[in-house]
Amino acid sequence: MNKTRTLVISLTVAALLLGRPVQGRATTQVEEAGSSLGAAGLNLFYIPIKLLVAGGGLILGAAAGVLTLGDTRSAYALWVPAAGGTFVLRPAHLIGTERVEFFGSDYADTPSTNAGDEVTTLYEAGYH
Repeated sequence: MNKTRTLVISLTVAALLLGRPVQGRATTQVEEAGSSLGAAGLNLFYIPIKLLVAGGGLILGAAAGVLTLGDTRSAYALWVPAAGGTFVLRPAHLIGTERVEFFGSDYADTPSTNAGDEVTTLYEAGYH
């Protein structure tokens, strides 16, 4: 089982490193087929790991929210990184035209100010 864990970690790290953008790189049909097969193969390991991290983050975030008496910012601090980011690797991630983001980073410091939108109670609760 230790070899399996090492393989999964190695493949995940390789996918993250290959996710760096490369500008102006032309791809051939063979390269596209290779990146498609590579993405499909890596997803066999990447998706279950990402789902475990997201599920764990959702549970820990809920616990943080409860233990801080409903402080949604505490919950968001765990929910956003764990449940955000890239869930499925695509060929574009492997050829470097799109970035792989294992942990989400879209964490607004202030609520949305879109005119006409109602602010939900959950979203509003973190900004009192």
